[in-house]
Amino acid sequence: MKNSGNPADAAWQQERITLHSMVSRLVAGSAPAAARNRSFLINDVPKDLYIVANPERVAAVLSNVFVVLAKNASDSCIRISAKMCGNVILVQIKDQHSINPYTIALNLQQAQPMAESIGGYVGVTSQRRCETTIVVSFPNIPVAA
Repeated sequence: MKNSGNPADAAWQQERITLHSMVSRLVAGSAPAAARNRSFLINDVPKDLYIVANPERVAAVLSNVFVVLAKNASDSCIRISAKMCGNVILVQIKDQHSINPYTIALNLQQAQPMAESIGGYVGVTSQRRCETTIVVSFPNIPVAA
């Protein structure tokens, strides 16, 4: 995005947060719990995906999801990816070796109201062969002043 020369525009651009950097910080916080369970989280989020929605609330939702997965992982590689669909960001978290998807779904219930507070959603699906996928979606629109 080109800077218009307006100081307010320059300040806004300096405060922009990439989803990749946010996920990296949150993954670092969940890494000890994951390591205790012989698991790790991989950040595959594109580096050019910016958050204009409320970053504090987005971080709270994602942090909750990452902590739940890290605590319930066992010998897992948990991959985190994201993409834009219109003005909605979809974050997909896949645990290829989920040992108890029911516990994960139960523990993620507290994330749903947080996601709804930003117009988002948390969905959990489990498939055979122990794969659990969590999708967090939220509109990426500026917060009203």
